[in-house]
Amino acid sequence: MQDFEIDLPASVDPDAVMRAVENVCAKEALDATLKTTLKKYPGCVHWHFKRRDERGVLEVTWWARDEVAKPSRLWLSIHGNRQADWILELMPRLGKLIEAEISA
Repeated sequence: MQDFEIDLPASVDPDAVMRAVENVCAKEALDATLKTTLKKYPGCVHWHFKRRDERGVLEVTWWARDEVAKPSRLWLSIHGNRQADWILELMPRLGKLIEAEISA
């Protein structure tokens, strides 16, 4: 599995993060096929995004936590069995677009 961490400001609004993820992915023509939580990261929001007729799944996880003791995290990931070239190419740019939208 490959992860790509997205830099977050020290204090961030959880709703702004979720809006940024969904808005940027929609602008990039990615369809949300799943929005759930993961047992491994209690209280997180976890999405699966696909590009319409192409193989591969981009996963995005937002884990809001206590900003002092345990900083919040936002990351993109690809599992080996869901990999596709479009995801590897898109991840760095998508991360920067999400960072910019959160900071705006």
